[in-house]
Amino acid sequence: MHNEIRITGSKSILQRMMALAAHSRCGIKLLNYNPCADVLEMEHALLTFGFHILRDADSASFQFDLELHRKSNHDYRFTASATAFRLWLSVLANQPELHSRIVLSSTLLHRGYKPLEVALTGMGASITQMDATLEIIGSHLAGGAGVLCGNFSSQFHSSLILAAPFMQTPLRLQINPDQVSKPYIDLSLNLISMFGASIQQVQDGICISCTNWDLPEEFWVDADISTAAFYAVKGALCPGGIRLKLKLNPSLPQADAIVFDHLAQMGARVAWDGDICTVLPGSLHGADICLKDAPDLMPVLSILALFCEGRTQLGGIGRLIHKESDRVAGICWAFDLLGVTYRRDADSLTIHPLDPDNVAPVVLDTQQDHRLVMAFSLLKCRFPQISLSETASIAKSLPFSSFHPVLAAPGE
Repeated sequence: MHNEIRITGSKSILQRMMALAAHSRCGIKLLNYNPCADVLEMEHALLTFGFHILRDADSASFQFDLELHRKSNHDYRFTASATAFRLWLSVLANQPELHSRIVLSSTLLHRGYKPLEVALTGMGASITQMDATLEIIGSHLAGGAGVLCGNFSSQFHSSLILAAPFMQTPLRLQINPDQVSKPYIDLSLNLISMFGASIQQVQDGICISCTNWDLPEEFWVDADISTAAFYAVKGALCPGGIRLKLKLNPSLPQADAIVFDHLAQMGARVAWDGDICTVLPGSLHGADICLKDAPDLMPVLSILALFCEGRTQLGGIGRLIHKESDRVAGICWAFDLLGVTYRRDADSLTIHPLDPDNVAPVVLDTQQDHRLVMAFSLLKCRFPQISLSETASIAKSLPFSSFHPVLAAPGE
């Protein structure tokens, strides 16, 4: 069996905790730190905001310095992490009289932020755009009814939720029954409730108030299940299986944890012993799986489907065109090169098994998308004649040096 692998901290939790530290203007030490590119974008924002940051091998300490904050020019830049940018926009909008600027990459401009802008300006902030630069004049956000139109991204809700404990009045936020990626909204709600926020269910949504906010001096960050999902699928495909060390807080469930249920549904053997999850191959077979709440699982599960008996259908994936790349298109282009039989519909992908005896030497285009690097690495594990266009983009999820030897031969 493969050596036991410890998974670094969840970037979803880390980015939320870093945003809460900025809202709170207080110090905190984050344990099981993951200095991946997405987290570093938030780290750079905290430095500009006025934080001292001290990192060691497994943790990072953040301490707010009011004098640094006053001296800062408050010019921020976000290039790749939509989560970091969208959470940070509410941080700046909720700073009374603070004038700040955010320069965005073309990728983040394309991915959008307008529903969040409308909600924040409705509560008192001023946000204007000139080319790729946002000019923000902060305000003590009023709270009240935070209107978010559409069902595009849960990150808009999370941004307002994390700001809610610091608003003038309770925030009432509508959440549609068909809201996508709702577990990420629940993660944000669970975090603020741990530190003193009160959350009440009201008609069509929630009401958030806070009278006793207390961010801890230290906080353990749970393992990143989105990264663990890649290793878990590898365990289902490799003869030796895999063991994952996953220290998890049941109060902070992560959306992609459903991967272990999906693996069992598809015939893999999954067993838990405390913090250790063992995944072993089994009699793999196709299944019908809805990924509406965990769309990041599509790439790795689509590769797993190639090694299953019968067809697999992955549904709820239409909005993946709004990610770092059009991930469904990226998978389909790879399938075309590999001669896979599949059908792509507006919101689903139906996949038939791969013929392992007819896999030609091909170069798979990752589109510089970390999730496609993970998915295509699973193929390279089985077929050394397959190459990837690049692997450096994996740094978006985890430091490249900690990306374990995934290109090793099966069973190593």
